[in-house]
Amino acid sequence: MTDQRTVLSLECTDPIQIHTQQRTLTGVVYQCEHSEPTLSCRGPEPGEHVLYVATPSNDLYRLQYSYYNEYEHTDSKLDQYGRTPSGKYAWLRTYATVECIVNPTGGEQT
Repeated sequence: MTDQRTVLSLECTDPIQIHTQQRTLTGVVYQCEHSEPTLSCRGPEPGEHVLYVATPSNDLYRLQYSYYNEYEHTDSKLDQYGRTPSGKYAWLRTYATVECIVNPTGGEQT
């Protein structure tokens, strides 16, 4: 399970490790966007913390982490920036299951 405090504390230039079932991505956050959870006429809307990550091999990833405290809801999606079959570049869904997100300099890891 992802540690929400770790994800929400990550900012630009912070190192990050994203552990999936298949492999571990190590990189640096180069951009982040954040929206707080809100209550709308449709009901509770989760907050979202979007981290853009560059790896040492210059691969680009987008991690979308949505959360809502009242219901302990969290969801992570990992996309990779790459070339589509039509030759254009876009964020492509990896369908990887994110198991853990850590800041390697943030103390002890498990």
